[in-house]
Amino acid sequence: MRFSIKRIIPAFITASIILGSVSNIYGAVVNMDLVYDGVKHKYSAEEVKITIDGNALASLDVPPVIINERTMVPARAVFENIGCDIAWNESTQEVYIMHNTDLIVLKIDSNEGTKNGTPFYMDTPAKIVNDRTLIPVRAVSEAINCQVGWDDVTRTVSISTSSTEKPDDNDENSTSDSTNENTGSTSGENSENNNGSSSGNGTIINPIEPGDNNNSSTSDNSQSSSGNTSSNAQTISITGITIPQAQSAEQKFTINSSGEIGAYNSFVLENNRLVIDIENADMNIANTNITATNSTIVSAVRSAQNQTEPTKITRIVFDLNSPADYSVNLSSDKKSIEVLFAVSHVSNIALTSSDGADYVNIYGDTELSVETYMLTNPDRVVINVFNAVSSLKDTYDGDDCNYVKDVRTSQYDAKTVQIVADVNRLVEAEVIKKNGYTSVCITRSSLDNISYNASNHTLTLLNASDISSSDITQNDNYMGRTYKLTLDGDYSEHFGTGTIKCNDEYLSSIKVGLDSNGNTYFEAYENKIVAVKTKEYSDSIEISFVSPKEVYDKIVVIDAGHGKNDNGASGNGLTEKNVNLQIVQKLYALLEADPDIKVYATRLDDSYPTNASRAQMANEVADLFVSIHQNSSTSSTPQGTEVLYMNHTNELSVPSSKLTSKAAAQIALTWVINALGTTNRGIKERPDLIVLNQTNVPAILIETCFISNPDDASKVNNEENINKLAGNIYSAISNMLNDYDLR
Repeated sequence: MRFSIKRIIPAFITASIILGSVSNIYGAVVNMDLVYDGVKHKYSAEEVKITIDGNALASLDVPPVIINERTMVPARAVFENIGCDIAWNESTQEVYIMHNTDLIVLKIDSNEGTKNGTPFYMDTPAKIVNDRTLIPVRAVSEAINCQVGWDDVTRTVSISTSSTEKPDDNDENSTSDSTNENTGSTSGENSENNNGSSSGNGTIINPIEPGDNNNSSTSDNSQSSSGNTSSNAQTISITGITIPQAQSAEQKFTINSSGEIGAYNSFVLENNRLVIDIENADMNIANTNITATNSTIVSAVRSAQNQTEPTKITRIVFDLNSPADYSVNLSSDKKSIEVLFAVSHVSNIALTSSDGADYVNIYGDTELSVETYMLTNPDRVVINVFNAVSSLKDTYDGDDCNYVKDVRTSQYDAKTVQIVADVNRLVEAEVIKKNGYTSVCITRSSLDNISYNASNHTLTLLNASDISSSDITQNDNYMGRTYKLTLDGDYSEHFGTGTIKCNDEYLSSIKVGLDSNGNTYFEAYENKIVAVKTKEYSDSIEISFVSPKEVYDKIVVIDAGHGKNDNGASGNGLTEKNVNLQIVQKLYALLEADPDIKVYATRLDDSYPTNASRAQMANEVADLFVSIHQNSSTSSTPQGTEVLYMNHTNELSVPSSKLTSKAAAQIALTWVINALGTTNRGIKERPDLIVLNQTNVPAILIETCFISNPDDASKVNNEENINKLAGNIYSAISNMLNDYDLR
């Protein structure tokens, strides 16, 4: 039976995050002194409201405030309403937000946070304000996959959890069909409440909360190691983690404590994370994110105080590079937990054929962790056996097989055995777990006359003398991360239908199929935005997927700020996201018509790419990034145009002939003012904005005007002016790209 028990969310328990009483909090205007960064700041602003899925949060013990143009909120008061667990590490000054399977870590006064160990960046960091921890609501909400909107008129932050999945606290059978209803675990025993030891084969399952020890439905097979799970049990300290001596040494990690460990749970989460929860334990580990692990199996070990009430729980998370065999054991003195990752010994391979299929049967001393993929030109199946060492022969003969010509083996790296099956045509491969061995079943592919070379990202259409490059229609859906090439006619008899797994830097796969008009297509699924080059030979066509900079000399990415639930500013009947989009759509059309400039856009409809993804797109392809915004103020007086930029480190010592963000900002400012006749507010350096500080190409943000000012608003509420503005921004971009060196 699978358990999904709701946890009681821990309260903040240290003095550094308790706020004293403050007057004048919940009126129409918040008047208070804010003390942060060692300075007292006078704060007076209209109240900011918070809604979650349309429900207003009331009786917040600390009001949301705006610092550096970002809404900051008390972590527990807001995010426990989304189902998050909150914890605080006093020694490292870090806030932990656990949502379903995700762990968000924010360090006070650091613009870098982490999600499951992967960094992300915030315009404004978490801060201690009036002895209370406040965190940026947008950055954290987006990190847990919520949609965030801002209504400038009502000053309301709206959080939508529709894109997140909140566990059903009462549904014990809400996961996969493989759930073992008698034990509360899968057949691989990857979720246990331990009786002194446990093991797993690394099969990844949907996250299972450790069982609530007071829950009467816990089965007899799910007992704690000591039987003492009361919150009144003696509290111990988890003091450190010992890592292996070297990558070649025994892969054993030891979790050390100050006293006897009474109860712990181990389970595996998706994305290859082994979790160990230790009950009645304070987390006193100095290094809470160990990345130098001396292991090819474990990439990092993270620690946190996961729960404080009703039972203190320290959580240790092992980030695994791939599924792995492991065992979790309590030491004889019960003062440590040993986590041992097994290295398999691959001892033999047998090649067999049956019912038109070939089988590569791989034998080892433990269950093997196996991955396969297909490479072409020449055709071959690559089989990687992880966390393993080889005692195999170098080659095996495939004389009796249908498709396998021979098999080559090698110790690819210290812990990976690589087996390569050379085949005589395109095939498909499937990993099948058998009793005592692992079998890779190789069958005839439905594809034919196609090869893909991952080393140069090239798809080759073979025996294609009757096809011309001019017969191929290209559709670059870069926003959806696909690139589709369509032939004029049905070539399914020649090429077949199916999927090629690419698994390289640029592409994950290529789908070959027939569209609704009966035309054969090749749809590439991108890991990065690509462009296409084609070469035509007498009987074949090569289609190479390359970086856009290999095809285009001048590339600009344009960005309509905000979008979807994020309205941006508003005033005088205008909503910023709509004005931004209107300008960008017209600008995009002008740039598309220029044969010398390649343009990409972050959005051309009412959607919301995250700010980090906008910056990532620029870094992937652009020579220049231009973001369009509108300004706003709580007063109707401010007006005019300003352009924001940041001096990137790679722009500090460059010749004047090379385009920089500052030069781009000055050029754009002149052209926008000439279009609208707005007041010149100058260019301003803003290193706190994600689309500027996370780009590594010249990047600017144009604050076109103040839509909170009636005169400015009227200028962008006019079709003729919008056309003129788009035309002038186009001219500015054209000047930048033509008059400066770009690469």
